[in-house]
Amino acid sequence: MKNLKYQVKSLNVGKIETLTYGNRTFESAIRKKSVKEPIFLSKTGFMSDEQAYEHHGGEDKAICLYPYDYYSYWSDILNNFSNTALFGENLTVKGLKEDNAHIGDIYTFGEAIIQVSEPRNPCYKLAAKYEVPNMVIRMRDTGYTGFLLRVLKEGMVTSNDDLELLEEHPQQVSVSLVNDVKFFDRFNKEKLEKVLSVDALSESLRAILLKQFQSKTTNLWG
Repeated sequence: MKNLKYQVKSLNVGKIETLTYGNRTFESAIRKKSVKEPIFLSKTGFMSDEQAYEHHGGEDKAICLYPYDYYSYWSDILNNFSNTALFGENLTVKGLKEDNAHIGDIYTFGEAIIQVSEPRNPCYKLAAKYEVPNMVIRMRDTGYTGFLLRVLKEGMVTSNDDLELLEEHPQQVSVSLVNDVKFFDRFNKEKLEKVLSVDALSESLRAILLKQFQSKTTNLWG
């Protein structure tokens, strides 16, 4: 097994607020702040962290991770650029990206054990926050979406703890491949079958991809 560690640049939590960006007002916990002190990570996420949207959070989506590696790409594109929790992610991590993270990969993180479950789905709130109308399309087209994880073992964690690969999923279906069948090669039976065969895929995304596998109806996205 590969002995891989990935540095956590920041651990971020936030509370639900009513935010107004331009002509949009909505409930969101996207303005997360980094914390240095130890924090408890439960099956549903970090203590003191909140999610305003029904499709965020839950046991399959307890943690949102975004690669720090992409911050330099976005720095010339976004208004009000932030070096912390740029996209409201819980974990900003260096070196762990969509192409080398696989659905079902398991990592130790402090006392906790966590597992990759699905790509993050970009939403309009990011476009509103940064005043970039095509923000969602940019994230989709670059593949710089980040991804979500579930918690297999609860425990105390800190921003000084690395993510260390404990077990690589044997099927090695990358987050990038899942993004591909979500957004582009949507009716490729071989790719869809490969993704759907991974037991660790989140149930909500499995239901969506299963419909794609069973139907040739085009569902526009973005």
